Amino acid sequence: MGKNRYVELEIKKAKTNGTGSKVAPQQKPCQKMTEAVVMDGGRRGELVKVCADLSCRVHHPDTPSPEQVAKERTEERKRIAKEKLAITTRHRVLATILQRVSAPLKKADLLAVAHYLIGHLSYSQVPALAKRHKVEAKKDSASAQELLAKQVSTYDEAELCKLVLEVSLLDSAYQRSAASRDDVLMDTAKRYRVDTEKLQKAVAEELTVKREKSTKA
Repeated sequence: MGKNRYVELEIKKAKTNGTGSKVAPQQKPCQKMTEAVVMDGGRRGELVKVCADLSCRVHHPDTPSPEQVAKERTEERKRIAKEKLAITTRHRVLATILQRVSAPLKKADLLAVAHYLIGHLSYSQVPALAKRHKVEAKKDSASAQELLAKQVSTYDEAELCKLVLEVSLLDSAYQRSAASRDDVLMDTAKRYRVDTEKLQKAVAEELTVKREKSTKA
């Protein structure tokens, strides 16, 4: 049995005059106390008393109770659900902004900007943008960036305008929360008059329906 799996006890009788010092946990008996034989070291063969119950409140007072573990798990599930709501809402805000983008530049200019941006995407941005545009790089084929560049060449001016703004807002849209004061995504949403609260409510309802279906299944 590993040393961290049990506590060796040194049971001492409590003094009755009330003047003795406080008894340490390893000096107290418990209901799960048992005898064990030392298997190695200089005390090999010696019979000692141990407590191997990790849930013992006498010798493992810092071990969380089952109720505490259940409470922490519930809080963790709530935290994950809250994060999922926040990030899904931000994705929906980005999609709504892109629906309202107009085409201020010529196609050739927009395409030049789009190819430049795709060529300078960060490592984490490439899979995110590829997934949004349904581009999948397979083995023994071109990279996701090359496939993206090829696909955007077929876009018209309006789609290229959306792409340019999409890349600019990509990092902000994939943040887990809106803790920063400089929230580029939400500032853009205001300019395009996107009702973010309405979108958040819709996302919350959709996630609730999915959870209920998953629970029934």
